[in-house]
Amino acid sequence: MRLCNHHRIHLISDEIYAMTIYPTPDNTTALPFTSVLAIPNTTNTTNNTANNNPIIDPSLLHVIYGMSKDFSCNGLRAGVLLSPSNPSLLKSLKSVALFAWPASVTDLYWTTLLNDRTFLDNYFKENARRLGEGYMRLTEFLRSQGVKWVEGSNSGFYLWADFRGVLGEAIVVRDDERGVDGKGGEEGEEMVEAMTIERPSQVYRTSRKAKERDDWFYGKLMEKKVYVASGDAFFAEEHGWYRISFSVPMDVLDIGLKRLGEVLDEVRAEGGGKGE
Repeated sequence: MRLCNHHRIHLISDEIYAMTIYPTPDNTTALPFTSVLAIPNTTNTTNNTANNNPIIDPSLLHVIYGMSKDFSCNGLRAGVLLSPSNPSLLKSLKSVALFAWPASVTDLYWTTLLNDRTFLDNYFKENARRLGEGYMRLTEFLRSQGVKWVEGSNSGFYLWADFRGVLGEAIVVRDDERGVDGKGGEEGEEMVEAMTIERPSQVYRTSRKAKERDDWFYGKLMEKKVYVASGDAFFAEEHGWYRISFSVPMDVLDIGLKRLGEVLDEVRAEGGGKGE
């Protein structure tokens, strides 16, 4: 915030996962969510008017939010921008909002929800309980399979899981690691250069064998009719990483994990991946 304030940069906080917080044994000391607008000395509230040294000019601070995550209503396409200290920005946005109005049904639905405090309190409490239950079921499965994941999360719907231990270690070779022959990586292994529209300035090199192994594993998943999002979809820096969602009914999650377990058994039976 101080950096943005110093350089007069607008800070936009995406708080779309604000209420998807749940308790887990892996993260018992995690702080609850706090909006940037609730941080002292950031907004022109009564408590801050006497403060002559704000963290950031309140007119530079904005929050965006939507129904997609907390309310699991991504298909309704409704969101908000909160900018309590920049009326000129809001006025400008209102002038073009006519071209992006939500449907009347969406408007009525969300307005009704937001005005029902009893429902919201019960909903967020139950949602947190179910998310925590799904997280624990998934992590127990991964632990039993010897699959590592990024631990410590207590918010959101997903886990970032590392299947390289099952598939065989994926190798990413940086420029300073390339051998004299310019190939690097596993002996005799061809390296691939990849460039994306999203990362036009970054050309990263990865083992062709690792990518083929990843594609082969993904094909196995599709054969079993279980979808686990490949790290390629999120521009993962290494092959072998997958994003697993657990925000589904428990019986659906159990079916998915059963099928995933069957795929892992097949992968191990075949030597840990294509070409191994």
